Amino acid sequence: MAKARSVSYKILYDGAEVGLSESCESISYTDNSSGVSDEITLNLEDRATGWAMNSFIPEKEHDLDVTLYFNDWNRDGETLEYHCGNFTLDDITYSGGSSGHKCVIKGVSVPASQSFQTCRASKLWKKVTVKQIAEEFKQKYGMADLYYWAAEPVIEKVEQDEQTDSEFLYDLCSSQGLFLKIYKKALVIFDKIQYEGRGVTAKFKESDLEDWTWNSTLNGTYTGAKISYTHPKKKKTITVLVGQEPRVLTINEKADNEAEALRTAAAKVNEENEKAVTLEITTLGNPDIVATCNIEITDMGRISGKYFVDKVSHSLSGSSGHSMTVSGYQIFERL
Repeated sequence: MAKARSVSYKILYDGAEVGLSESCESISYTDNSSGVSDEITLNLEDRATGWAMNSFIPEKEHDLDVTLYFNDWNRDGETLEYHCGNFTLDDITYSGGSSGHKCVIKGVSVPASQSFQTCRASKLWKKVTVKQIAEEFKQKYGMADLYYWAAEPVIEKVEQDEQTDSEFLYDLCSSQGLFLKIYKKALVIFDKIQYEGRGVTAKFKESDLEDWTWNSTLNGTYTGAKISYTHPKKKKTITVLVGQEPRVLTINEKADNEAEALRTAAAKVNEENEKAVTLEITTLGNPDIVATCNIEITDMGRISGKYFVDKVSHSLSGSSGHSMTVSGYQIFERL
């Protein structure tokens, strides 16, 4: 008889095992592709010893390192490791009563220095690339790595105007058609069209899915965009069009040259069109499916196709087992 699938976990606090793994009753983890930090929630129960109020007290701004283990998942004796990542502990709640003591701790995948998301700053850069600015932030916050998979066009000038470094870097990447994923110890910047062109990590048919929701909408999607820039020699404003009629988005942002105008307009249309066809599925956990991978739906008529994964949520508890929800959009032809 085949062994029953199970998921276990290891939770380290500042790199050490301090009892969180044994005291954890359930875990919720969300892996996002871009623009939003990954998040984790640990629900802990003090069964007998009162560790949460005596022997060990978790503190904010410390490191959580969480790994899931998928046991006997595809065949007996096989264990698949899924490293959720490193998180900065940023929220702690204690409660008590007749049911005993409980503790809920939450973490986000941002640098330990919270100024990345809280302190506002102003600065002007000239003739700079996104990669150069990202490298500056990487060093500022003591991150270990910067992974950059995209072209490196030179931006004439860009201003950070009373924004946090996190907000500014995300807006900058978005305006250039790039996507930003923030880890506690690294920044990842990529051109989504390159990721969309890769193969698929997994294929699903309807019998593989516990639940699914598919949506197709025309509202808020576009066939083109108009944007203006000032010609440096002619000293006049020029409006350019990317794409075509009939659904044209007018962009109020100004660009410094034609190349930047075209790049900004295309990036905005592509971003808006990601919501044209979307899908959410709940299915058996698969540690190979992560935000930024591609999946394929088959044998489902109009719903069939290739989808880019924007978000993966894992829910794990001793009472209800493990479930995984995957959200994404159908890959389309970008401008």
